[in-house]
Amino acid sequence: MADVLVMKSGEQLECLVLAEDAASYRVEVRVSASIRDERLIPKDKVLDVKRAAVAPEAFQKISKYVPTPDLLTLQDYERRMYEVEKFINDTSSSPHTDQAKAMLATLKQEANELLVGATKIHGKMVSAEDFSLDAFDMDARVAEIRIRRLIEVGACVQALRAFEDFERDFAQSEVRKSLLPRMKQVVRAFASELEEMQSTLDLRLREREIGLQRMSPIPRRDAEQAINDEASQLAAINKAEKDAKANWLTVDAYSKVSIQENLARAKKEDARLAATVGQKSADGGRIFRDALRSVRAADKNSPSVAASIEMAKLAMLPDRYIALLQAEADAKQSEDVISATVAEPNAETKPAAETKSPGGAKSVAK
Repeated sequence: MADVLVMKSGEQLECLVLAEDAASYRVEVRVSASIRDERLIPKDKVLDVKRAAVAPEAFQKISKYVPTPDLLTLQDYERRMYEVEKFINDTSSSPHTDQAKAMLATLKQEANELLVGATKIHGKMVSAEDFSLDAFDMDARVAEIRIRRLIEVGACVQALRAFEDFERDFAQSEVRKSLLPRMKQVVRAFASELEEMQSTLDLRLREREIGLQRMSPIPRRDAEQAINDEASQLAAINKAEKDAKANWLTVDAYSKVSIQENLARAKKEDARLAATVGQKSADGGRIFRDALRSVRAADKNSPSVAASIEMAKLAMLPDRYIALLQAEADAKQSEDVISATVAEPNAETKPAAETKSPGGAKSVAK
């Protein structure tokens, strides 16, 4: 029961208020563990109504929609807004209506920000302009959030692949420091799981074979065909992954190759991550921010523009961030050329040159 009616008689009735009108409350009371009954309670007999903190089921469904998680799409916001609006319209007498309206206002505000290019990162809406000013670190944070989500849903191989890309692009990011301990845990847990698979593989294969032998001919044939099909599909997937230079293969508990190759890779990765403890690297985010600020502030002919871009190259920032800096420098040069062109006197406004006519008299050249 969610509510308590305090009666004028002193009695307290535990119930769930389903509806009310000017004269009465319609409530549901629990008669026994399995029996519930609806009653009408006249308001003139009620001294007070204590609404419990426990939200009704309908509100519980939407109660976690705000605060919103990072990186929601516009479609995600539209779905949440639709469901909150539906709750407001369907349960206008709910004690949670005001809270739902506040949630809807928040969702609409964030959706509007999203429409003009904002992104929610680590609980804050980041405008497109602020994102561009700090593009290296912002992209690193987006990648980190996606990796953590893969870990949360148990997509270990996908998370390890994403981290491999992260290491290639964002090894010099600040967010790597917070992600690294979690990835060490993931790698070691994955290695432990693979070692368990490897140590029990022969036994499990024998048990599977015994189970097949106990089947009647037709079901055994179908089961063996299904096992062979799965093995063929996995072999094709692993081959495609190797052709694509993937270091982490799709793993199957009955595939010796996928288990062994992933285990070898996990041990190698564990050693690599352990060796990074205490290592210092350049702050790629600061280098990008400083370079961008310098390019935007300097005169187009200033040597600091080329020096800033060169510094970013020496810091081994990915090519796309060098391209962003170069594009800023090129845009500045284009703006300056346009400004200089506009500033030049128009040829048609220059004083007409005087020339002499063949007869010696002065005339105005047309």
